[in-house]
Amino acid sequence: MCGIAFLLAPAVSPGERRERMDAALQRLRHRGPDESGCLAGEGHVAGHTRLAIIDLKGGHQPACDPGGRWVLVFNGEIYNYRELRARLAGRWDFRDESDTEVLLAGLVTEGAGFVERMDGMWAFVLHDTTTGDLLLSRDRFGKKPLYYRRHGETFACASELPALQALVPGAAITEDPAGIADYFRYGYALPGKTCLEGTSEVPPAHILRLCADGSVIQERYWAPSIEPWAGTFDEAAERVHELLTQSVRRRQLASDVEVGAFLSGGVDSTVVCALAQESGFGRLRTFTAGFAEPTFDERGPAARAAAELGTLHTAEEIRPDIAASLAAKLPGRMGQPFGDSSLVPSALVASVAARHVKVVLTGDGSDEIFGGYARYAGRLLRQRYHRLPAPLRAIVERGVLATPEPYAHHSGSLLKRAHLFVRLAREDQDAYVGPPAIRKETLAQLVPGLGAGNPQVDRPWPDDPDELRHMLLMDCLVYLPQDILQKVDRATMMFSLEARSPFLDRELFEFVIRLPWRWHFSGLRGKRLLRAAMQGRVPDFIWSRRKQGFASPVSHWLRTWLGDDLLAMSGPGATGVVDASGLRTLLSEHRAGRADHSQPLWLAYAYLRWRAG
Repeated sequence: MCGIAFLLAPAVSPGERRERMDAALQRLRHRGPDESGCLAGEGHVAGHTRLAIIDLKGGHQPACDPGGRWVLVFNGEIYNYRELRARLAGRWDFRDESDTEVLLAGLVTEGAGFVERMDGMWAFVLHDTTTGDLLLSRDRFGKKPLYYRRHGETFACASELPALQALVPGAAITEDPAGIADYFRYGYALPGKTCLEGTSEVPPAHILRLCADGSVIQERYWAPSIEPWAGTFDEAAERVHELLTQSVRRRQLASDVEVGAFLSGGVDSTVVCALAQESGFGRLRTFTAGFAEPTFDERGPAARAAAELGTLHTAEEIRPDIAASLAAKLPGRMGQPFGDSSLVPSALVASVAARHVKVVLTGDGSDEIFGGYARYAGRLLRQRYHRLPAPLRAIVERGVLATPEPYAHHSGSLLKRAHLFVRLAREDQDAYVGPPAIRKETLAQLVPGLGAGNPQVDRPWPDDPDELRHMLLMDCLVYLPQDILQKVDRATMMFSLEARSPFLDRELFEFVIRLPWRWHFSGLRGKRLLRAAMQGRVPDFIWSRRKQGFASPVSHWLRTWLGDDLLAMSGPGATGVVDASGLRTLLSEHRAGRADHSQPLWLAYAYLRWRAG
């Protein structure tokens, strides 16, 4: 796992190009503290910071072919690199045992189509120094980031936005109105976009070509089939177990260092840990962190799962002072506003794991492909609820909303879930892109006059008239890469830790996405198929736990230090698109216990922290 950067700036002196690259690599050092490399040529310079995991003695970057024509910087892991190396053996004289050289050899001998054979996570830049062409690519799910910017004759790209800004210091950092509108509606920038004017990302499952004549060509290289599968439910469950077992083992094998795992005691992480523990690689190290607030603390269930699985478990409490420090620091690290407050506990558990291992397995991706989110059940319930007579619905809604909304996490409060459902039921439903970050009326109060966002996301699937299946597909396309995977990448790499997601195995995903969505639900409860696949193979108690997620007690923080910080940042002229009066009203209502405005207030906090630098 690494940080990568590339600068094409023919009008800039070699010395200045190198200075910019050195500054960028310094900002990427947390992604790769083991070594760094830089390679300069005519009008360009490539840079790399390395977290050594495969072939600890080889795999140095930037990498180039023996003739020096091709230059590669690569961030990620290719899990099937050994099989790919065997295919290429007769056409390439390999000099080391790394997946980096396999990628270079494949791209040079087979071209951009080689990425379709790869199984793993990646972001890379390949430069043809003879023609001047550049080839950029990201993995199918967008696990690894890659941002780019054109400024005059300059083209720059990097793993993170602060590093990209170091490569193009003369370009003003200006808010992109459409990107900011998307942020306040969803909590993140949409695929291919950012919140910064003139700055883009390579979308997941795409390659981007920058040709010597200045033209840019962007192509999707992967669109999974959703042609219905013809087998039975029981056959599907058995196949899911086989593919998950294979996926976990593959992610353990592709490493020359110890692989640990995050363990919350929820379904997803426990399934991954159970399979990893039984795969024959020795006793698995597992990690969790929790808050003092009971409804936001999963240390108890995690410890129980660890004891039943027999893992070597480490758990720590997240202290308020450390959470406050990270909350202030993380928006700047992201380089743009990011509205998921679970970034804070994710970073803290990563800091715990990084003291023991370099690689962890996670349960990310399971909710999207197996129907695990409460919003899916909410949509199913909403369909049934709207069949009730309107007067009866009005009585129910008045009764729920007459009670103050609790600060507790929804997994531990029936009243909290009732409030969330009533809000869902009362809102007009737009075409689903992702879960809305805040209610429409609150959005109008916090950010009045917010403009239109970016155009609808291009979908590799035809329109699906079924609402729930459409949600599942869109969450895989938008919410998963732009929220979950972005959060996990920044949180783990901040502490030089690589995260691997067995549920996001290409073969597993391509199988599950073809199955009937109804197979994932038993009544209103999701993950029916996953339960059938893993029943009897993991501790029984996890199936009866309510889904909690790795959430932060932001609602509690806003009553103390976080609310104070937010007030301090809401002075005249300092709030950008946020209405200061609306912000203070929401905070006052929240602190008085009249409503839980934690999500819109966190969106404002992350935005203002980012603007403050």
